[in-house]
Amino acid sequence: MDLHAQTGGITVPTLRTQRLLLRGLRESDLNDVVRYADDYEVSKWLVPVAHPYTHTHAQQFLQRNKAGEIGALWVMIQDGAFVGSISIGKELGYWLARPAWGQGLMTEAAQTVIAHHFDTTDTGTIYSSHFVENIGSKRVLEKCGFVAVGGHIHHSLARQADVPGRSMELSRARWDTLQNG
Repeated sequence: MDLHAQTGGITVPTLRTQRLLLRGLRESDLNDVVRYADDYEVSKWLVPVAHPYTHTHAQQFLQRNKAGEIGALWVMIQDGAFVGSISIGKELGYWLARPAWGQGLMTEAAQTVIAHHFDTTDTGTIYSSHFVENIGSKRVLEKCGFVAVGGHIHHSLARQADVPGRSMELSRARWDTLQNG
């Protein structure tokens, strides 16, 4: 098993949580990416994901990742099965396959990725956002310590509409305080 995946100059180490393996995206993951990202109940919460979501879209996603355009990106594996992805670049971004919703997996993955990011970079603040209606994503960010810093409008490709969102941020100081409790 690869301990690190090299992507566009970004080294993505394999990370483990209590229930998940986080590793770099592979060509062999694309069928799962298509299967789950093509679910409108997933894609409607994501800014850059079209609906329907095709294998061509997944190939473009893989190429953007290989080019380093996404930042550090991990796929989430639970009990050998693909359940979603998480990345950190300009923002923390993530999505989870619908069968994995409501289990706390995204919070678990996000906390691990955030800890890794703060441990290995000099980043002072991590940014993220969510659509206002996406209460699940809001909860993930709040559980990780993010605070709301304003509103915005994003164009959702899946919805083909402008959708109100909430900008969030997490400072290193706040993270350290929350971790040291």
